[in-house]
Amino acid sequence: MMQSPEAALCRVLAASPSVARLAAFRQYPNGSIVAEQLPFIAWRRTGIGRVQTLDAPSGLPRVTVDFVVYAGTYESARELADAVRLILDGYGGTVLGCTVSQVSLENEADDLVTLAGGDLPPVYQITQTYDVWWQE
Repeated sequence: MMQSPEAALCRVLAASPSVARLAAFRQYPNGSIVAEQLPFIAWRRTGIGRVQTLDAPSGLPRVTVDFVVYAGTYESARELADAVRLILDGYGGTVLGCTVSQVSLENEADDLVTLAGGDLPPVYQITQTYDVWWQE
C-alpha cells in the first residue's frame, strides 16, 4: 500500500468536529475542485525532500502540502482556516498506515479569487503551507 501523508492529514481533518461543522466532508485534491457548496478545503502536494545519509535515504522525507480554504465570506474562510491550523500545526500520529512525525505551518496567505466557471462571484481563499515529516 502506498503511503500518502496528505491523505492521512485529510483523514485527520475529516475526523475533527470543528472542521466537519464548518466544511462537512468537502475536501478535494487540487485540480478536482467542484465549487458546488462553500466552504470547502482543497489540498495539493507541492514538493518533497528526501534526506540522504552516507549509506542511503534516511526514510524520513519532508513533504510540502498546501491546504487551501475557500469560503463565501472572509470571516467563514478565517474560521475554517483557523480550525485547520489548530488541528494540523504540531500534529503527529499514525493514520491509514502512514506515520506522520511532525507537521508545521510554514506560511499562510489570503486572497480573493474567481473559481472555474468565471460567472461565479469571487470567493475568499486562505492558503496554508505545511511541512510534513513522515516515515516511509
